[in-house]
Amino acid sequence: METGQFFIAGINYKKTDAAVRGNYAINPEQYAIILQRAKAKGVKELFVLSTCNRTEIYGVAPYAETLINLLWPVTHGNKSDFFQRCYIKHDEEALHHIFSVGAGLDSQILGDYEIVGQMKLAVKFAKEKGMIGSFIERLFNTVLQSSKQIKNETALSGGTISVSFSALQFISQQFSDTSD
Repeated sequence: METGQFFIAGINYKKTDAAVRGNYAINPEQYAIILQRAKAKGVKELFVLSTCNRTEIYGVAPYAETLINLLWPVTHGNKSDFFQRCYIKHDEEALHHIFSVGAGLDSQILGDYEIVGQMKLAVKFAKEKGMIGSFIERLFNTVLQSSKQIKNETALSGGTISVSFSALQFISQQFSDTSD
């Protein structure tokens, strides 16, 4: 691993409502700015996962604040709001988190497998910009292998695939006539 520690900092559906999460959502242009600024700050490995349920920055840095200060300035949110709501995980706790996310264990719908595709796109974008090094590359490949094994050998992701789909299933189970 390059000099530094592995950190994850982010907000998600557990502590933050959709309106606030939306303030910290990252589009491709903002993502490119983060990666460019990361290089200037000496951060060698980094990717950002931004979905409807989370915005997380994963990277190798001297301090978590290094990553956070790359993320929040390009969003519509503010620093104090982010720090009040965010979680910061490092080293072993961060490793546990990335595997939980990849497996669908840290999803609004348990077993949500859509997150793996979103993670792949996030890592691919960062790799194209030269921000994925050997540590994150190996880590992410292991997360993918683990996720695939969980999907193939358990029934975890065999259920519903989204919150809206779950809501429709619940409504149809509760009411015989849904025309009204």
